[in-house]
Amino acid sequence: MEAQINHSSGQCTVAHPQEPHHPAEKPVIHCHKCGEPCKGEVLRVQARHFHIKCFTCKVCGCDLAQGGFFIKNGEYLCTLDYQRMYGTRCNGCGEFVEGEVVTALGKTYHPNCFACTICKRPFPPGDRVTFNGRDCLCQMCAQPMSFSPKEVSSTSNCAGCGRDIKNGQALLALDKQWHLGCFKCKACGKVLTGEYISKDGVPYCEKDYQVLFGVKCEACHQFITGKVLEAGDKHYHPSCARCSRCNQMFTEGEEMYLQGSTVWHPDCKQSTKAEDKLRHSSSEFFYPKSLVLRRPRSAELLSPPCIMNSIKKLRQVL
Repeated sequence: MEAQINHSSGQCTVAHPQEPHHPAEKPVIHCHKCGEPCKGEVLRVQARHFHIKCFTCKVCGCDLAQGGFFIKNGEYLCTLDYQRMYGTRCNGCGEFVEGEVVTALGKTYHPNCFACTICKRPFPPGDRVTFNGRDCLCQMCAQPMSFSPKEVSSTSNCAGCGRDIKNGQALLALDKQWHLGCFKCKACGKVLTGEYISKDGVPYCEKDYQVLFGVKCEACHQFITGKVLEAGDKHYHPSCARCSRCNQMFTEGEEMYLQGSTVWHPDCKQSTKAEDKLRHSSSEFFYPKSLVLRRPRSAELLSPPCIMNSIKKLRQVL
């Protein structure tokens, strides 16, 4: 006689001893592990028989006769080893998940751990979930975030697959409703489980958005997320736009000299001018005052002109 408990991550079976075997009454039963005849108490696991001492975990060798076990690829494992090797952890509490499982946005939770980020209440089965790119919110907590709340019908079409969203959890993003598995990056098709970036109402993962639409920093050549400093047609991370003379950062609205990808503070440029006069004294080269504000039309300059630009503004790259 045996009891079986089905879990999402495997099948847990509890073995029960049988009555002593009497060879005279039945054919000889051999232990599945050691191959020797079974005498006395015998464990039957599915269609196999074991000596009690032979029914052990494949990994650690602990006794499986007194507790639950899992079967993987025909091997018998204790709970600890099975979870360590094949188990699924709850994204909420970090513990292994057994029994009923909630899967949302590519992550797995205990039912009580899949909860609203704000009020911490677990989502009831079939409830709608609002995913804002970072947090999962219940309908009550998501309501204040909308300037013009809209009534959500009991059935509606998924913006991803176009099919009806009936019973089951769904999310609201980009003012549309989605099945949890349909909210994907437009470029790579990966289910978006965390932050995302939208372009013209279409969601993208950060990596693909940067490749398709991103702005690179002139100094470090990495994509810029968050605030960006604009100087002419150049773009910088705020921490990357540093004066080449004093190595101090520039601030919003501060004037700067720009030559190629090199920038200076106006005060620091004065010392550069003096050095350049000495360096080019043989050809009597100097920077005319007009170069501070505009690019000269003369084609006889010995080096690229140095143009003064103003950092126009800080803007958010989305």
